[in-house]
Amino acid sequence: MDERFELAAAIGGGLIRTRDLRELGVHPSAVQRLERAGSLVRVRTGVYALREEWQQLTADERYRRLVVATAGAARHPLVVSHRSAAALHRLPMLGAAPTIVEVAEPGRGGGRRTEHVSTRRAGPAPAVETIDGVVCTSLLRTLVDLAISRPLVHSVPMLDAALSRPGITRTDLACELEHVDPTRGRAKAAHAIGFADHRSGSAGESVSRVRIHELGFESPELQARFEGILGSFALVDFYWRGIRLIGEFDGRMKYLRSLEVSGLDPARVVYEEKRREDALRRMGERMVRWDWQTAWVPRDLHRLLSEFGVPRRR
Repeated sequence: MDERFELAAAIGGGLIRTRDLRELGVHPSAVQRLERAGSLVRVRTGVYALREEWQQLTADERYRRLVVATAGAARHPLVVSHRSAAALHRLPMLGAAPTIVEVAEPGRGGGRRTEHVSTRRAGPAPAVETIDGVVCTSLLRTLVDLAISRPLVHSVPMLDAALSRPGITRTDLACELEHVDPTRGRAKAAHAIGFADHRSGSAGESVSRVRIHELGFESPELQARFEGILGSFALVDFYWRGIRLIGEFDGRMKYLRSLEVSGLDPARVVYEEKRREDALRRMGERMVRWDWQTAWVPRDLHRLLSEFGVPRRR
C-alpha cells in the first residue's frame, strides 16, 4: 500500500478523500486499482477507507463515517438530523444502520431525496451543535425528532440512554416537543417521552420494556434491590413483586465488555451471575432470562412471560 493512502486516511480521520489524494499526487487509476484489488472500500462517491481498518468498525461506526463523509462532500452546509444526528450523538441505534444521511430543512418543507441525502421536515429552526466536525441538531431536538418519527421500540432506547446523561430531563423533552409542534406524531412522541426511564441499564432492557408494555403485561419494577446477597446486595433488571419473579435481559455485550468494565473475564462474570441467581432463588425468588432475539420478537417474549405467569395489565 502506497504510504500516501495511509497519510490521506490520517488527514481525513480514517476517510480517504480523492481531493486529498490529488493533492498528494496520487493518480485516479491508482485508486481504481486498489479498489478492484479490495484494499480500499468505497464509503461514498469520492471517499474511501482502508479495508483492514473498515472491517474493524461496528455498523454504527461505519454509518458515522458515512455521515461525516457526506457532510464534508456537500456543496452547501448541511444540518444533519434524525438518525444521522443520533449516530453522531452516540445514541443506541437498533436494527440495520441507515444507508442515507438525514438532514433537516427548517419550515414545513422537506421530503426530497438524492443518492446520499434525505431532506426531512424540520419545523422550527433547530438548535445545533458540532460533533466530529459535522453540524447536527442538538441532542434534545434529535430525541424529539426521533420520538415523533420512529416507533417506540426505536425511540425509547435513545430516550432512556439520554435521560441517564447529565442535563437532559423529561421536562426538557416535553418542552422541546411543544416547541416543535408537529402536525403528526405528537401523541406518539408524548407517549415515548412519558414512558422513557433513566433506570434502564441497556438498550436491550429498553426494548424489553417496550415489548412488555405493547404485549399488555403488567409493568415490572426496574432495578429492584435485594439485600443480603453474597454479603452485599443485588440489583435486578425487572421484578414482578406480586408473583416474586425476576426478569433479566442477557445481552452478549454484558459479557464481552466485562473485562473492560469490571476487570473480570466473561467466564468469571457468568460464574458470579450463577452464584447471584442461586442466592436469589434461595430467598424464594424465581428467575426468567431472555436475550436479544427473544426481546425483539414479540411472539417469543409473549410466550416466555406467559409461561412464567406474568399478569396482564388491568
